[in-house]
Amino acid sequence: MNKDTTEKFPKQKERQKDFNCSLGFAMTVIGSKWRAIILWHILKTDSIRYGELKKSIPNISHKILSQELKSLEMDGLIERIAYATIPPKVEYIPTNRGKSLESILTDLCLWGKKYMIKP
Repeated sequence: MNKDTTEKFPKQKERQKDFNCSLGFAMTVIGSKWRAIILWHILKTDSIRYGELKKSIPNISHKILSQELKSLEMDGLIERIAYATIPPKVEYIPTNRGKSLESILTDLCLWGKKYMIKP
């Protein structure tokens, strides 16, 4: 069994206390306004820098993007890779745990396209 499936999530017991089902727990991991969208963009590119990610999601503030990236990293869905270069370079890549959500996010995207009102 690989580390992604055996490693616990931060504050896992606290997150699970309000739910008696796995769906509720899963939604604590990807259910914020921006988290699934950020992960979707990282999954689409396999590797993305902060600036590229911000351009891909123009309505998100820098503060929220930074907070959500930290949460995704803490939950083991993405990995932050910092390069010792000048200027500094940081990339975000999906982990196996993050990649395991790709088909779910794809289905959610298709569902949204089907039911979203066209402008």
